[in-house]
Amino acid sequence: MHTVMQREDEQRLQMAERQSQLIVPPLNFAMIAPGIYRSGFPNPRSHPFLLQLRLQTIIYVFDGDCQEYHTQFIQKNNIALKHFRVTANKEPFEEMDHELVARILAEVLDTRNHPVLIHCNRGIRRVGCLVGCIRKLQGWAMTAIFDEYQRFSGTKIRIADQEFIEVFKAPVHIDDQHKPRWLADVN
Repeated sequence: MHTVMQREDEQRLQMAERQSQLIVPPLNFAMIAPGIYRSGFPNPRSHPFLLQLRLQTIIYVFDGDCQEYHTQFIQKNNIALKHFRVTANKEPFEEMDHELVARILAEVLDTRNHPVLIHCNRGIRRVGCLVGCIRKLQGWAMTAIFDEYQRFSGTKIRIADQEFIEVFKAPVHIDDQHKPRWLADVN
């Protein structure tokens, strides 16, 4: 009986060690295109995962401040942080600023910032709109863009976000020398 209990204790210890070594991506993490990733706000458990991406830049799109633990992680690992204070689309009168979104897209698409992670708090609305605008620049059909948006938003779909993506036409200025090869002419 004693050896059975020892074996069970050893198995529990081994399981705990494996769990402590798990690599956990941030909420709603995905690759958008080579060198460009999206997610919700990374927590400390996702930092080892982010290190594997060898990020040059993290772009945070939210109207609030960045969490201190995240700022420390970014500084410690020599990652550039670009924080854009973006409000979410809300009916009937709040809409993301088109020119600000164009500036953010220029940063996201500039290969000097790659690999880059763009995130908001949950990786749904603000990031979903940015990704939808990137998909428009790539020439995707609106139905495919909305399908991708809905996959990440689940039941939290906002028609205002889809309308924003559909009407977004602000010029995105990218230096041709630093534009991703997979991107069509956007100017």
